[in-house]
Amino acid sequence: MQGRIVALSCGTYSIDVDGVIFHAPARGIFRSRNIKPTVGDYVEINDNSYIIEKVFDRVNYLKRPPIANIDQMLIIESLKEPEFSYLLAFKYLTYANMNNIKAKIILTKLDKQDDLTLIDEIKNTYSALGIEVYVVSNKTKVGLDEIRHLFKDHITCLIGQSGVGKSSLINSIDPDYERRVNDYSKALGRGKHQTKEVILLPYEGGYIADTPGFSSLELDLFKEDLAQFYPGFAEKFTNCYYSNCLHITENRCTVKEALQKGEYPQIAYDCYLKLSEQSIYKNKRYER
Repeated sequence: MQGRIVALSCGTYSIDVDGVIFHAPARGIFRSRNIKPTVGDYVEINDNSYIIEKVFDRVNYLKRPPIANIDQMLIIESLKEPEFSYLLAFKYLTYANMNNIKAKIILTKLDKQDDLTLIDEIKNTYSALGIEVYVVSNKTKVGLDEIRHLFKDHITCLIGQSGVGKSSLINSIDPDYERRVNDYSKALGRGKHQTKEVILLPYEGGYIADTPGFSSLELDLFKEDLAQFYPGFAEKFTNCYYSNCLHITENRCTVKEALQKGEYPQIAYDCYLKLSEQSIYKNKRYER
């Protein structure tokens, strides 16, 4: 039998085979071959022993959260509690680009944000980069009808900090899921973890992946990779005079030219500089 892993608990995998869930462990030999089945994997189960015998090749794989074969990432950011972070959103977007996954942004907690100019600023910034932004309130249900279509026939991974409302969003889309939620902690300045595992929930011909939240994300990439995968850079990167341009001090840089002409958002470039400072070089560079 062949199916998709939709959950993992205590070493036992839940596998969806044509709408029927089977629970199976993986072959011990996988460990010696450095093969670790993960949520999202297509696998083959032995019809008699109900053990996973084969893991099929992946289209993509995210280390954090650990999930495979997704075709869409929805970056969940709250407008309040915790405050919206451009830097974190650009980290997530770069992460999606590194893995060749399409990404969109959903802003939650509209009911707690009175500053509509901030929302317009965020939308305009990402619109200039061709990135769609949606605004919702899980409490008042505003904007939910607009985003439901995003999930149809897609394997969607939700990603974001603890407390931004990922599980609440899933419950608002379909109350039958009853995902556990918790409030933002003002004392800690962050959300409390409620989702402990990655799980795929069936929805409209696809799946929605609820994932554990985290307050930081190490991209584990070099400056050269960041210069290539950062949002809005891909189409400009190959036109720079230097093939290894980092878009910072180099001359004849198409990214900086676009910035000077007002064709690239300043706030996006400022975040790029901060992320570049946090990264290391892949290849040693010599100063002349």
